[in-house]
Amino acid sequence: MTMLKVLKPFNTRIQRFSAGDDVPDGADVGPHTIENLAAGKFIAEPDKPSGKKSKPAE
Repeated sequence: MTMLKVLKPFNTRIQRFSAGDDVPDGADVGPHTIENLAAGKFIAEPDKPSGKKSKPAE
């Protein structure tokens, strides 16, 4: 399951997404498409952790 992160606010027929919101898989984003929203930089996949562990504080 891939959650998408909202970068810029946008409206759908059903709800409004604000910057920072998660867009769950299968969400109805009509009249838009996920591809169009991504191309317009309204949504993006969140940055994946690099796998590096930070050094603990001393």
